[in-house]
Amino acid sequence: MENISFKIGCVAVKIINSYQVTKRSRIKEILYVFKLEHSDIKFNRDINLLVKEWIVHNRLYKLGLFRNRTKDVDLEYQQKWYLKVIYWILGI
Repeated sequence: MENISFKIGCVAVKIINSYQVTKRSRIKEILYVFKLEHSDIKFNRDINLLVKEWIVHNRLYKLGLFRNRTKDVDLEYQQKWYLKVIYWILGI
């Protein structure tokens, strides 16, 4: 059962307990609903890159790496270009 929540900050939205959602389709659904409900928040990347970032965090969590940082995902509104590339590659 999912027990996620959102914490909206000035530079990012934190999805708390994001590791609990493992299906790509469900992640995408959650992000679509969030973007609809918070249309005032503008991300500088499309939904697929947000999904990939979430998946990378989940993979690291599952591997037991940086669990205190990878159990949640921080989706920055204006992400640096090199992080976009990293998440795009690792999120396949």
